[in-house]
Amino acid sequence: MSLQESIRRILREEKIDLKNDPLKYYYYKYLNENPIEFKELYLVPTWTGERIEWEVDNPNDYSYSRDLIKEVLLDEFKSFCDITNTNEEEYHHLSSCMENIPNCYISKKDKKHINVNGKKIKQIDFSGSHYRYEFDFDYKKTSVTSQGEELEVYVYGNITNLIKTNLKFDEKPFPQEILPSYFISDMLDSDYDHWQEALYDILQPMYGIFYNNPRIFDNRYDFFNVGLQQTP
Repeated sequence: MSLQESIRRILREEKIDLKNDPLKYYYYKYLNENPIEFKELYLVPTWTGERIEWEVDNPNDYSYSRDLIKEVLLDEFKSFCDITNTNEEEYHHLSSCMENIPNCYISKKDKKHINVNGKKIKQIDFSGSHYRYEFDFDYKKTSVTSQGEELEVYVYGNITNLIKTNLKFDEKPFPQEILPSYFISDMLDSDYDHWQEALYDILQPMYGIFYNNPRIFDNRYDFFNVGLQQTP
């Protein structure tokens, strides 16, 4: 930094008043314009004049979720507010703006792992309380999104040869072909509950990689919501 830049910075910082402009004070005096390090991610702040915008520097290409990062930023701002007796509720929404951060970023390594295991799903044979469902599956893609404490992992592909057979002992088995688009809506509630339980086993190789990654999943509080559906 040149001497002139240093002088301009000193003059600028001398004008910052904690009481009248706590966000600016937080950025220049508390953060010192420096990133926050979180599990080898670097959360980089920028002061816009009204709020603090954040971006993620991810040199090791880890998967991460915006919701977890926001919690880190809010915790940091809360610490500042506690120390300075600043009204957290009034300013917290302006302290952690993340317009350019995706809901979930999936690393190249994790994408490859997910796709390799997704392509291994060729056939599904599932029995619920009342019906058995069998079908072939041609994997296409996986969507990973974060909704607060819920990490949604939805697997999409082409469902073909979908056959439904009743399991009631007082009825003669009668296989029926079902349209893939009606696969889930066709299920009874009790069968759907069994289907969801079965999916956790079927898809575990795909979502399990996130369990021990604290940048995308906090295994103390978070939970998975998984699904397998016909590609729209």
